[in-house]
Amino acid sequence: MKPDLERLLKAMDAFRQAPNTHEDARQRTLYEAELEAAAQKLKLDKQTLDRMIIRYYPRWVRANLPPGFPKHLGLE
Repeated sequence: MKPDLERLLKAMDAFRQAPNTHEDARQRTLYEAELEAAAQKLKLDKQTLDRMIIRYYPRWVRANLPPGFPKHLGLE
């Protein structure tokens, strides 16, 4: 996987798992900054790249579960 996309997925994972609204807002801001930089580098529209990341996120979560975890955990 390309490093830019991996960073975006990790940033999205961080803000989705933030423990409170303050941390969520901070992580969301970091995700938006990463998204803007990656969109410029990849020459894509920011909204298009965001939709791609949102769509791929559950698959990425399932792929990164440790062995033995049920694969349905990343489907919510």
